[in-house]
Amino acid sequence: MEAHPGNPAACGLTDAEAAALLGAAAAGAAVGATVKGLDDPNEGWRQHCIDRYVQCKDSKKPRWLGDCYACLRNCEGQKQWPFDLCRPRRA
Repeated sequence: MEAHPGNPAACGLTDAEAAALLGAAAAGAAVGATVKGLDDPNEGWRQHCIDRYVQCKDSKKPRWLGDCYACLRNCEGQKQWPFDLCRPRRA
C-alpha cells in the first residue's frame, strides 16, 4: 500500500481490505499515542533508577548492601530507589 497509495488493487487488495488495514493502522497509532500520554510526564525517575543501579553494581568503596537488580526492578515499579533495601554500606 505504501508503494501504490490510493490504488490498493495494485497491491492485490480490494477496497474493503485496504480500508480495514488502514483503519487498523490508525487505531494502533491512536493507542500508541494514548499509552505515551499515560507515561509519567517527568521521565527523570527512569534515569534515577538506572544511575542508582550503576552505582550499586560498580561501587567498590563504599560497597552497597542489597540485591542491586531486585532494587532496580523495585525502582522501576515505584519510580523511586528503595534505599531501605539497597544502600551504600557505612564506613
